[in-house]
Amino acid sequence: GYTEDNDYKTANEIICDLVDIVSKNGCLLLNIGPKGDGSIPEEDKKLLLEIGDWLKVNGEAIYDSKVWRYASEGPTEVSEGQFSDATSKKFTPKDIRYTVNNNAIYATVLNYPENGQVKLTSFAQKDPCFVPCFHGIIKDIVALGFDGEIKWNHSTDALEISTTTIHSELPVVFKIILD
Repeated sequence: GYTEDNDYKTANEIICDLVDIVSKNGCLLLNIGPKGDGSIPEEDKKLLLEIGDWLKVNGEAIYDSKVWRYASEGPTEVSEGQFSDATSKKFTPKDIRYTVNNNAIYATVLNYPENGQVKLTSFAQKDPCFVPCFHGIIKDIVALGFDGEIKWNHSTDALEISTTTIHSELPVVFKIILD
């Protein structure tokens, strides 16, 4: 049912929750309360449209995606369970979530850094005898919804991505196209 003066999560918080949950092979249940006449309150409508706009651009990292070898990396602990919903999470630029779809791995940076420098440590080229790592050929990397050059380097420590044109308050998705 509809209640007045609800305490709403932001679109960014819900998108981060969605990405985190999907990377772990889960589903997000998002509830809204219609008014007595069946109409959707403006606050809910605005929030749903913002999430929809993000999904129009980045949906290929969410819809029909699968889990990758690693679901996530980064320092932020995400508590789970039915009563953890109200807990606000402060993601850092090191908090990355991964999904796979067709011939691409999607790396979603939950809090994009202002300097445009991203390190995906799950792609480190270490000795496979000791650590299960990524062993494939990267054909290209694109940022969904953004133009501009993306520089990248695949090293023993990480897949390092560098951009100068991306500035976003919302999560940024890199599509890592495999050969």
